[in-house]
Amino acid sequence: MDGAGLALATGRPPRPPGAMSPAAALAAAPVATWPIATVNDDGRRVDVAAALGTGGARVAELLGRIAGEATARGGVDIARLAAATPAGPVTDPLALVSLAEAVEATAAVDRAWLDAVDRCRVVPRPGLEAAGRGTELEAGLHLAMLLATGPVDDSVAGVARVASGARLWLLGGAIAWALTGDAADPFACWAELVSYGLWPVGPVGGRLLVGGGLT
Repeated sequence: MDGAGLALATGRPPRPPGAMSPAAALAAAPVATWPIATVNDDGRRVDVAAALGTGGARVAELLGRIAGEATARGGVDIARLAAATPAGPVTDPLALVSLAEAVEATAAVDRAWLDAVDRCRVVPRPGLEAAGRGTELEAGLHLAMLLATGPVDDSVAGVARVASGARLWLLGGAIAWALTGDAADPFACWAELVSYGLWPVGPVGGRLLVGGGLT
């Protein structure tokens, strides 16, 4: 339900029958506003953090910034966060570029590094599913998809779609790792950048590219 306590699908107070769990309800939400919550069997309001369990507060923090289109980057050390990539530290100098430049550079991203990120990205899923938390994972990923995508200006449609898809790819890994509650989360720093509307691209030609830092 939305901040006013109304069901997202009907615009009316929620009523039974409902989903099997708060996480299942979030995973099936047709749309998402922020804040978003569910109602438990006893009528108690359950927010995203509680519905997702371990690591849910971290996921809610990231989604809240994404939903609010956070751009207040004062105090955010972009260079430090970008260097702490999911595949390990990168010492190449930081380059903040426009989204269009970032899209052009994607074909030249270091392939071995990108493969390492992809392998790291999928590591948490089997453990979460084995622990019976597959629904919580799907709920987090579903909300990320709903909140991080929106109408696209036709004049920048191609660039925006590529950037949006790349950010969602990173968010998938970030949310899965956050739900593990592991303090050594390799996606933690890049998740911060994504939550502030940036797109950390990776090492390209001796530079560490972050898209969205320039208009």
